[in-house]
Amino acid sequence: MPDFGDFADDAKKLASEHPDQADQAIDKVGQFADQETGNRFDSEIQKGEQEGDNYLGGQGQDQGQQQPEQQ
Repeated sequence: MPDFGDFADDAKKLASEHPDQADQAIDKVGQFADQETGNRFDSEIQKGEQEGDNYLGGQGQDQGQQQPEQQ
């Protein structure tokens, strides 16, 4: 049986290396879930998207938040 802890660690690492792609993937999964459920679970799906973004270390790029540039 695969070690899902290692899988989760790899997912976090990849998401940190490619935050825009990770954010797009989470959005697409949410859109797919909305479509498949006829938008009946919109608030639950949005919460899941936010939790996924938080888990992967996202910074909420959807809401227009940006990290300050380091000098």
